[in-house]
Amino acid sequence: MAFSPSDYLKNYFKKKKTFSIITDFLFIILLILLIIPGTRKEVSSFFIRMVSLPPSELSSDNQFTINEQAVNWQFYDMQGNTISLSSLNDKPVFLNFWATWCPPCIGELPGIADLYADYKDKIHFVLVSNEHPDKVQAFAGKKGYEQLPFYIHTSTPADFASESIPATFLISQDGTVVISKKGAARWNSDKMKKIIDDLLQQ
Repeated sequence: MAFSPSDYLKNYFKKKKTFSIITDFLFIILLILLIIPGTRKEVSSFFIRMVSLPPSELSSDNQFTINEQAVNWQFYDMQGNTISLSSLNDKPVFLNFWATWCPPCIGELPGIADLYADYKDKIHFVLVSNEHPDKVQAFAGKKGYEQLPFYIHTSTPADFASESIPATFLISQDGTVVISKKGAARWNSDKMKKIIDDLLQQ
């Protein structure tokens, strides 16, 4: 006798506990959302945010001073004004390479926004993308990130080169890279805040 779909469902609900049925149902919904192009990026970003870990400070042996090319590196604000990294040497710099199409980048932005709210007067935040300013501004407006300091770059110094984004660097006032993180991280963590606080006391 053939085994019909209705028989399968009857046996499924008989054998499965309520919790298992709910988790199976949620898993199916998740798979569907990951398949649909319109929701894939948001769902991926959410889960990346949930599993991201706080960044670690580089050991003293691995910390390095940025070279002259990086010191003189130029990027642009949303109005097209040229900014040089050397002009930001009065405070530490939080430098983040990101893009609007990148789920890990989007996933870590809420944590960066929280960190910015706490430290915007104490360190420079530089969130750079190589996309068109209109696209970055549209993304910021849609997501409620208008307060974040977004910039545009057309080149990347060797000291900040990375094969993937997001890529983030915390640079001390004297030009020493104390954090070099490739991939998403939980930037609003207590661990990160302690690293910044210790850096500000130096």
